[in-house]
This record gives sequence, C-alpha cells and structure tokens, in this order.
Amino acid sequence: MTPKAFIGFTAVTAVVIVAAGFAIAERYATSTFVHEKEPIFPAMHDKVNEVTELLYEDKQVRIAVARKDGKFVLTERHDYPVSNEIVRELVIGLAELKVLEPKTKIEKLYTRIQVDDLAKEKSLAKHMVVKGKNGEALIDALIGRRNFDTTGLTDEGRYVRRSGEAQSWLVAGRFDIPDQIKKWVGKEFMTVDAKRVDTAKTTHPDGTFLIVQREDKTGTRFKVLNVPKGREVEYQIDVDNISDGVDRIEFEDVRKPGEIEFPKEKTIHTTYNTYDGLIVDVDLVATDESKSEFWARMKASVSDKAENKEEVTKEAEKINAEVTNWVYRVPAFKFRYMTRRLDEVLKKEDS
Repeated sequence: MTPKAFIGFTAVTAVVIVAAGFAIAERYATSTFVHEKEPIFPAMHDKVNEVTELLYEDKQVRIAVARKDGKFVLTERHDYPVSNEIVRELVIGLAELKVLEPKTKIEKLYTRIQVDDLAKEKSLAKHMVVKGKNGEALIDALIGRRNFDTTGLTDEGRYVRRSGEAQSWLVAGRFDIPDQIKKWVGKEFMTVDAKRVDTAKTTHPDGTFLIVQREDKTGTRFKVLNVPKGREVEYQIDVDNISDGVDRIEFEDVRKPGEIEFPKEKTIHTTYNTYDGLIVDVDLVATDESKSEFWARMKASVSDKAENKEEVTKEAEKINAEVTNWVYRVPAFKFRYMTRRLDEVLKKEDS
C-alpha cells in the first residue's frame, strides 16, 4: 500500500469510527450522569414494611394486591389470600435494585428493552406499582427485559423506566415478578397423593364414561375396566396419569361459586377414590370456544368403607374448608388428566 493510499484509508477509518460513536450515543442517549449503585426507587428506602398495595399488569394480566388485617389478599378476587412471604421478597427485591447506567431516552427504542407503555399495541413491559401506608406511590415503573451481560453471579440486570419519565435505566438486583396469580399464592390449593388413588371414573355430558383402577397397590400401572370387546389401550401412559389429576394442583385463576357456569351439557364429572376411603368429586368445564380456559369445582367426602374413618374425615373437612368456597381455573394438563374419554385411550377400531 502506498503512503498516499494509507493516509486515505486512515482518514476514512477515522470518519467511520466517529460516525459510529455518534450513532451509539444517539441510540442509547446515555448522556445523563448518575452515580452507580444508587437505588432506582429511593422512595422505598426504610418503607419496605409500610407497603399497603401492589399492582402488577401487562397486556394480558392485571393483579391487584392489598394489605388487610395484616395479611395480603387479591382484592379483585374476593380477597383470596396471597403469600406474605412472596410479597415481602418482591418488595425487598424492588427496593434493592441499584442503577448501573442510563439507557435510551428515545421512545421508538423502548420496545427493544421492553419498557414501552402498555398502551402500545405490542408492549411486552411489566407495570409495577407499590404504594405506602398513606397511599403514596413508592414505585410506579415499567420493568423490561433481563440483561445478564453486565452483572455478576449474584445479580441480574434489568431495564427499567419510571412511569412518566423518558429516561430508561439498566439496574442490578435479583427478584422475580409474580406475573401470574399462582405465583402470588405460592402453594397448591389441594393435593391428594397420586399413589393413594385406587379408582377414577370420568363421565362426560353425553353419558360416555371411563373407569380406571390401579393394578397393584404398590405400582403405577392402571387398567381400564370398561374396555369394549375387541378393543385395547393404545398408550398406557394416558391411563396411568389420570391419577395425577388431583395431585399437587396449582391454579391459574380463582373465582367465587356462581361466577363460573357449569352447564349440564358441558360439564364433565370425575370421581377419585383412594385406598383409605377419601372420595374427591370434581366438576370440570372448558369455558370458551378455543378451550383455553379450564375451570374446576371440587368436594371431598368419605367412603363408608374407610378403615380409619376419623382421620380421613378430618382430611375431607380440611379440603372442603379450602375448596368449596372457590372455583379454580386449572392448568390444561390437569384438565386433560381428569377428562380423558374412553375412545381417546383406545386404539382405533380400524388400526
């Protein structure tokens, strides 16, 4: 390369570098000076124990929580109790978020880090509001996507933009956002160990039914008791996992009885019987045309043949004290376990 060509190449390179620098500055608009490791929500300082209300919302979900009589509840779900421990961990996590660096002020770039307003059609932001004892907003912010590139092993980065402000920030800390109702509750609302299940019978609105029974009390394999002559089970696992229907059930939403309809022509009924005499009856219904919402109502009772009737009666009473006051939206896989059709578990007749 000649000296003249080399000088020309160097000049072009310099122009490109300067232009790139301006482009980066424009993209992220990080001219705002900030002391690193300052809290992003300074109003939370010393007020963690004064929180009285929380609101989480995104494009699909809205969850309102408030303190009542010393406990936190879902105010838009008839004050269904949530976990005080989960609320405490969330509030502390938010209070401890520290600023790493300022990011973009440019509205059209908010989408990239997921801090755009929820009013935007494709917003992926998570809006959090936390209020103190006098109703003042301690936190009102849009929580964006994670960033694992700029933090250590004990922290993770997140993009945050305080509501009403143009400036967005990269912050460091560690917390989980409860973006589903079940994450606020923190427990199964009911569980009957699948190993206890002896028989299960599912009856559909058209009168067809499926009855399964465990082959061996110490095993996991079930047999179908009402297989038509000449037919056989196709996938054994579809039969075996029916017993998991009432084992460790979490819910996706909760309502009061009467708020969800269980019309006779759409309601599926399943009865579980355990070896020790517990009976659990479950009514199930899919509530929309796409069958993406599945609701269940439950009731426990005791068999006349229960060996330890006093103990099983106490268990049934405990279950009913929890479940008879509520109707639960259950996960799709639990709905499938509890609503199997006979034809679904058998090989096709022409196969």
